[in-house]
Amino acid sequence: MKRKGRGLFVVCAVSLAVTALLLGGCLFQKPNHPPVAAFEVVPDEGYVPLPVRFDASGSYDPDGDPITYEWDFGDGGSSSEPKVVHTYAEGVYTASLHVTDPDGLSDTATAVITVRPIPEGYRLHRYEWTYEGEVQRWDVLVTEYLYQTYRGRIRTPFLDNYQYRDYVIDSLDDPTIEDLAGELWNRVGKDPMGFAEYTLGFVQGAILYREDPAGAEWPLYPLETLVDGVGDCEDTAILYVSFLRAEGIPCKLAFVDTDGDTLPDHTLALVRVDPEYVSEIVCTGGERVTVLPFGDELYAVVETATDSASLRLGCDPWGLAVDDLVEVWSFQVAVGRKAGYISRVRLERS
Repeated sequence: MKRKGRGLFVVCAVSLAVTALLLGGCLFQKPNHPPVAAFEVVPDEGYVPLPVRFDASGSYDPDGDPITYEWDFGDGGSSSEPKVVHTYAEGVYTASLHVTDPDGLSDTATAVITVRPIPEGYRLHRYEWTYEGEVQRWDVLVTEYLYQTYRGRIRTPFLDNYQYRDYVIDSLDDPTIEDLAGELWNRVGKDPMGFAEYTLGFVQGAILYREDPAGAEWPLYPLETLVDGVGDCEDTAILYVSFLRAEGIPCKLAFVDTDGDTLPDHTLALVRVDPEYVSEIVCTGGERVTVLPFGDELYAVVETATDSASLRLGCDPWGLAVDDLVEVWSFQVAVGRKAGYISRVRLERS
């Protein structure tokens, strides 16, 4: 009996001690860690009014607990959503993200947003397009004087009065085209073929296709197409070739027959490529790979007039041959831009 009594006492004592420890939170208590605040901001600088995309997807709690979001955009604006777009006026702002876990532990991250005024006498055009699955954005500034000068240029709006080369080689906009081409050039690490591909993606994806009235042609100068954000086949081809010419990439502007009636009905570009590049061309939409010989050089057909950045260099939706080229203008400019030549070839059919 005494043994049983002592055993019962020991068991009861241990049970009471364990219960006390559990109630006191001394056993098996998991330590809580503060959350981590992190976010992306795109863009972090630009011209007024500047829409900025905030994304707090990078924030997390090490313990897997849910977190709340508190944005302070630095201009009096706020939000509690993990992803949000906020538009800024001119100025420099410090935006902050404050994240909190259920126990009240928190963390804060900040970023500086710089919003510049549009310079007096300039127009701003914002572009957004998708290239290789990634959203691209570009702010383009063009002087109002230059834009209005080109808008005021007289042109004859009939099909038989085309001189598309003149829209490429006009020298008034050369400094502006060079600067803009340089921005695109720097985006791709100064790689010539990367530049040709990326610039094609911009022209295809950012410039909306709009036809001229039936029976008439009203070609646009490159800066007109940029500012208006719209153009047809010759407008987009002229813009594309102008950018490539600015970076010294050999290219051509071609007036072609796509329906077999021997009359030109479409304008596109041709870009010089090497055999190794040709071997790597893959057209995902069922287009034919078309690379045409000019002497001992190869030129890929480039379609600029599409609804999206969908056709690579050499991907030809028309199935063209050399005989389909009615007229070709060549542009070759040495690196450094100022030295070069232009040639025009009228191709006669046999």
